[in-house]
Amino acid sequence: MPEARYFLAHTRKTPDADIDSWTQTLIGQLTQTGWEAKVVPGRDDFERRAAGLGGWKRWCRDVPCGCSYDGEPLFHGVIVPVTDTETGIGRATALLIEGFLKEGKYTYAWSPVQKLFVPIVGLEELPGDNWKEWATLVLQPAA
Repeated sequence: MPEARYFLAHTRKTPDADIDSWTQTLIGQLTQTGWEAKVVPGRDDFERRAAGLGGWKRWCRDVPCGCSYDGEPLFHGVIVPVTDTETGIGRATALLIEGFLKEGKYTYAWSPVQKLFVPIVGLEELPGDNWKEWATLVLQPAA
């Protein structure tokens, strides 16, 4: 069965219980007839691959365009959990999103409360040099 693979771009401080719950919820939401969904938390992919790639910055650049040994993309898209209280994203998440946008892959903001997806169409960099509040998401306006 074909598989759609998504990268879950949560924050570093997101509790493991939330990450695990979101992953299962997203798998249920994204799986369709004839297609299985696989959602890989950033935490897990980072632990598995970052050191071998040379650290977080190279890992951030590899995630959107990386391929498996047979040439299949590691990920078809990225999902960024957002809440009403979160206004910005960190530098690492911004690098990831920029890469997915550049690759023309699925790039979504997702509300864990409302279970809604909204396409991300860009980023707006914030002034200063705060790695934890590097940019804000530019979302596709509602139709």
